[in-house]
Amino acid sequence: MKLLIFDIDGTLTHLDGATRRAFDAAYVRIFGVHAMTETLRLHGRTDPLIFRDCYELSGLSGGWEKAFVIFRDAYLTALPGCIAASQHTHLHPGVAGLLNMLHRRPDAALALGTGNMEAGARLKIGHFGLNRYFPVGGFGDHHHQRADIMRDAIRHAEAHWRQTFPPADTWVIGDTVHDIEGGKAVGLRTLGVATGGAFFYEDLVKAGADVVFRDLSDTAAVMKALGLN
Repeated sequence: MKLLIFDIDGTLTHLDGATRRAFDAAYVRIFGVHAMTETLRLHGRTDPLIFRDCYELSGLSGGWEKAFVIFRDAYLTALPGCIAASQHTHLHPGVAGLLNMLHRRPDAALALGTGNMEAGARLKIGHFGLNRYFPVGGFGDHHHQRADIMRDAIRHAEAHWRQTFPPADTWVIGDTVHDIEGGKAVGLRTLGVATGGAFFYEDLVKAGADVVFRDLSDTAAVMKALGLN
């Protein structure tokens, strides 16, 4: 059985800026000032580290870790409404068909590997009815570094499926160089998909991905690349 660890934002989903809007709404509610997300590159980064940078840029004082604990609940409260209000949310090309096919295969196990907090990740993919595909994952509220997130995803997957997933049979699928670098740091196979908008096809090739697609619309080609044809 192969373990396939999927990123969310830019890989599976496009949320039309809902994350930034929810982040800012929560920030204003808790701290009375706007977040500085417009100056930051969010793609491929973890929620706590994005908050840390905003906290420092907006000139707030005190430990950011304690402030994040207060902020996170406000953000998770704001996120569903921001997603629902977005007019152009969608799954990226080929995602629905690929997940349906993988879900039916006994030789494929699916997990999440994302910088999102777990609750936020579940809200995001839940908007599209995808939670049933991903029983486990690694998340940004438990670890700040992508490699640690991937290790966590593997650990939870091995507990769930009660088997070991060797690195050669474990793939990270993501749209940023951070996904590729995180997977490679743990010795995993990596598939880059250039649908997120922050990184180009050539960036993912340069990062050392084992295979790169412009999108996931060619299901047969993706399955072949994953060794599941």
